[in-house]
Amino acid sequence: MAENDLKSRNVAARPAMASPMSPAASLALPQDSAAVAARLGLSAAQGAAVTRDALAATGRALSLPEIEAAARIFALLGDAGRLQLVLRCMEHPQTVGELAEATGMSQSLTSHHLRHLRDQRILASERQGRHIYYRIDDEHISCVVQDIFAHVTHD
Repeated sequence: MAENDLKSRNVAARPAMASPMSPAASLALPQDSAAVAARLGLSAAQGAAVTRDALAATGRALSLPEIEAAARIFALLGDAGRLQLVLRCMEHPQTVGELAEATGMSQSLTSHHLRHLRDQRILASERQGRHIYYRIDDEHISCVVQDIFAHVTHD
């Protein structure tokens, strides 16, 4: 397809990808990943290294946007107030009011934290009548939280 055709369709041309075995492959990032690397404060080479290390550690080819999403989850769980909300929701689904009362946070702050936790799919919400109940989005989140506490209490 000609370059003008790509521009008229608003499709970004992708750079040619190096073969997986070449040294250049470890430094090549698609254009969108370069932007993600910059948001993470990484150079393109560092971004490529992170994706390479993630593959080696997990056995899965993770994109830089997926790594960024994981970093956001860890950042959200790094706040004690948000972590407390997650712990409460691990017990059973709860409303904003119940969570605010249990944590001592204002309803406004609780709602603010819940929105961020929901946006990253840490928590899910479900309306029942006039109440919205928050719960853990899936079992992966519960496992991560339990593993973190197993780690910090391990001798």
